[in-house]
Amino acid sequence: MENELVKTEGATEQTEEKTPDTADLEARIKQLEAENGKLRQANTNASADASKWKKQYQEKLSEEDRKKEQQEEQEAALRQELETLKAERNVANHKSQLLSIGFDDELAQAVAVSINSGDQEGLFDGLRKFIVAHDKQLKENAFRTNQTLQPGNVQKAVTKEQFDKMDYKERLSVYNEHPDLYKEYTK
Repeated sequence: MENELVKTEGATEQTEEKTPDTADLEARIKQLEAENGKLRQANTNASADASKWKKQYQEKLSEEDRKKEQQEEQEAALRQELETLKAERNVANHKSQLLSIGFDDELAQAVAVSINSGDQEGLFDGLRKFIVAHDKQLKENAFRTNQTLQPGNVQKAVTKEQFDKMDYKERLSVYNEHPDLYKEYTK
């Protein structure tokens, strides 16, 4: 029984420790309310700081996005300008090569643009025009400068004066071989 009495006294002591008086509870409540007020203030400050940082982040992000967009636009413009310059350089190179083989300036430009753009129809049309004009020019130049007719075994250089002095067979030979020159001389 003694043990029971000790247990009962211990329980009473524990109960007394667990049950604070009203003054202690009121002091504890005031202390907790003060801590709660401090925590609320800290929470308000943290929310304000978070809101401030979030706003700055969004402003900065928006500014960065604008800068990034501007940079992308500039890069796109530079790429476009580079492509244009490359195309112009290619056209100029093609035109130079075409001029070196005898194309006239206008036809060389048209054919060079066709080559650069991959327009095969334009390319072949330009080549046909060049061949026709070149053949015509060769025939006229050759006949005017050093072309000779061979009626029989006699060779004669053909000029307008010589054409005027030619007989029918020689003129017929000029007509058959060089109709444009014949038309020019018979005007």
